[in-house]
Amino acid sequence: MKNKKIGCLIFSAIISMSLVFTGCSNNEKTDKVTSEPKVKEKIVYALNTAPTGVFNPLIANTTYDDAVNDLVYSSFLTYDKDYNLKDDMAESHEISSDNLVYKFKLKKDIKWHDGKDLTMDDIEFTFKTLANKNYEGSSKDVVEKVKGVKEYSEGKADSIEGIKVNGDTIEFHFEKPYSVALGKIGTTPIIPKHIWGDVPVEKWTESSDLLGNPVGSGPYKFIKFEKGQSVEFERNDDFYGDKAKTKKFVFKVTNPETVQGELQNGTVDVADVSTLKKKDREDLSQKKFELVNYPKNAILYMGINLRQDRFQDVKVRQALMYGINRKDDLEKRSEGNGVLVNVPMLPSSWAYPKDAGLNEYNYDVEKSKTLLKEAGWEDKDKDGILENSKDEKFKVKLHCPSGNKDQEQRALLIQSNLKDVGIDVEILTMEFSTLMQQVVGDHEFDLYLMANMLPIDPDAKPYWHSTAASDKKNTFGWNISSYKNPEADKLMEQGIEVSDMNKRKEIYKDYAKIMNNDVPWVYFFSPNIVKATNPKLKKFTPNTNLDFIDVENWYIEE
Repeated sequence: MKNKKIGCLIFSAIISMSLVFTGCSNNEKTDKVTSEPKVKEKIVYALNTAPTGVFNPLIANTTYDDAVNDLVYSSFLTYDKDYNLKDDMAESHEISSDNLVYKFKLKKDIKWHDGKDLTMDDIEFTFKTLANKNYEGSSKDVVEKVKGVKEYSEGKADSIEGIKVNGDTIEFHFEKPYSVALGKIGTTPIIPKHIWGDVPVEKWTESSDLLGNPVGSGPYKFIKFEKGQSVEFERNDDFYGDKAKTKKFVFKVTNPETVQGELQNGTVDVADVSTLKKKDREDLSQKKFELVNYPKNAILYMGINLRQDRFQDVKVRQALMYGINRKDDLEKRSEGNGVLVNVPMLPSSWAYPKDAGLNEYNYDVEKSKTLLKEAGWEDKDKDGILENSKDEKFKVKLHCPSGNKDQEQRALLIQSNLKDVGIDVEILTMEFSTLMQQVVGDHEFDLYLMANMLPIDPDAKPYWHSTAASDKKNTFGWNISSYKNPEADKLMEQGIEVSDMNKRKEIYKDYAKIMNNDVPWVYFFSPNIVKATNPKLKKFTPNTNLDFIDVENWYIEE
């Protein structure tokens, strides 16, 4: 996230807090004085869904909470715009020649936002938490292959053999190569032990006072959270890197239907306008608003509860894929702003299997009906709804997040399309936090609509491995559908143990063929993001996976 400044050759990329710049050398004389631009005090960034208030990056489970955490917390490493890892909190990092040891050296004099020193105790605490048997967040995989984690998690050891602290350095030792280790360990946000250390990890989700008042070490300090409305930050003047150019930063919850007016009225400076009609985006462009277009790090999908007997039959799941007009959803309603997918992988990823000969599941009502009949579902009483051999009607409930017009319209499309093949769909619209609890936490659903945010490196294990599934109520599992396939498990494991990219591509191609056939979800498409910004906003260069890259360098000229 942070860039070092080297000499005056890159002065054009620097906005210093001084009033003038008079050269790089004390011996160099110049008659020319360059005035610094006047910087607006505040940037207002629109979110179309409110954060839930889980401002601890180790247990946050929504992109809206993650947005807050991105500004507040920091990590050993960060990515540049080309997805190269670079030092952030780390003074340096090293990888052993056998790819089994990763060493990080911590910069000196890093402070938490409350003024306390950030030390190796905080670093060790963060990673040991991920190995705690009671930790239920989505980052278990960061340390699961570190030597000794299994024994520590099972209570057979008081420490982790493969985590070694020596002064201002920490080492992570692995039994065998783990190709995604540097990115996972290096970009894990560090949390303060003096804040969270006295709270049992299983109680973290209940610690609303701590969750709602995060203390990090990032470029911005948290100031205030007004639920459903906004989150406010101010510049961290004790930041170890480049100080933020803008004094205040605000996330404002904005209705997508009114965001165009908010931009024009100047009440927001940055907004996602992906769901606006093309003509409305063109209107913003004509009014001099900047439009930034890039692939999103997500796929839109309809999840299926594979814990239910009726969905265990792959023909039923394939029938759902054939029975929904996904192309119509993309081209007509979303005006083609995205790419159809037939596997749960980002089409912008180097690993996406473009040449795997995947089934495209083109919309085919008759094919869907045939598959359902082969699976034992027929409309015996001619009322338009299918029945099985026990005369049970094929009726399902579809969980849909409220306030998201895009998903609400998608739910109506699904309801209409599946009615045509004999499935009765009831739409249940609810707040996103409620949907998360019912679907991800309690596993009480038939179908649901959501977006899956995928990492830069295509490690599928946290989402699809059998060990990532939970069938216990109130226990979050990120293999939400509870998909379990030993062959897929094996390929996922191989994909993170091989370092050679060409070999990994072949592994992920075989994995993709399985996921394409098994259809544990109905895959829709990977959308493109279109952000509209204040025309005077500078240094704003987001891309896939990196919405807040170099956020400390953003500023608006007055």
